[in-house]
Amino acid sequence: MSDESSGVGQRAKSLVEQAKERVGAGETPLATKVGGRTEAMEEALKAFGEGDVDRFLSAFSDDVTWTAPKGEKFPGAGNHDGRDAVRQAFVADVQRSYASFGFRPDRFFGAPDLDVVVAIGAFTGEGVKGTGQLDVPGVQMWEFDGDEVVAVDIFTDTAAFPGVVTEQDQKEAEQEQKQDGGDEDDDRGDDDDRGDEDDDRDDDDRDEKG
Repeated sequence: MSDESSGVGQRAKSLVEQAKERVGAGETPLATKVGGRTEAMEEALKAFGEGDVDRFLSAFSDDVTWTAPKGEKFPGAGNHDGRDAVRQAFVADVQRSYASFGFRPDRFFGAPDLDVVVAIGAFTGEGVKGTGQLDVPGVQMWEFDGDEVVAVDIFTDTAAFPGVVTEQDQKEAEQEQKQDGGDEDDDRGDDDDRGDEDDDRDDDDRDEKG
């Protein structure tokens, strides 16, 4: 195992322990203690992985608080207030930056007295930047108020993420594509001109022979 992989593993283990302490999960937490909330979290994560963004966002309250790792690599990095902000930050970043993206929950911890569900697993996907598959350990903590999620906290090692494609990056890429397309049209136009020149030479040859 490389030092980098070992570091990611140790970081993930540390985050799991922090999450367990925050929710008071103890050594043998049971997802059944929170029942439908765990199922709701699992279904929302599944919906997002399948590209059903509206279903994913419907799990959140209008004024949900979103707290994600900071920096330039994690989609929707930093803090955001409200469901619309989550769509504009996290969802938009993912749609620009990944061919596929999701969170694979491997285990759930429940703390019904604190209305919190913790999912431990990994972020998976394929980024537009870089090469190879994304598979990075992570922890998500969702706080509920009734049936709605009112707060989301995400922990992961962003160094292993391929990076976010910004709106500016996307505009520049689209502009380059347009320019490349224009150059191809110009090349085809040159071919047409050469064809006209050949036709003119053929006409001249026929005149001389006549």
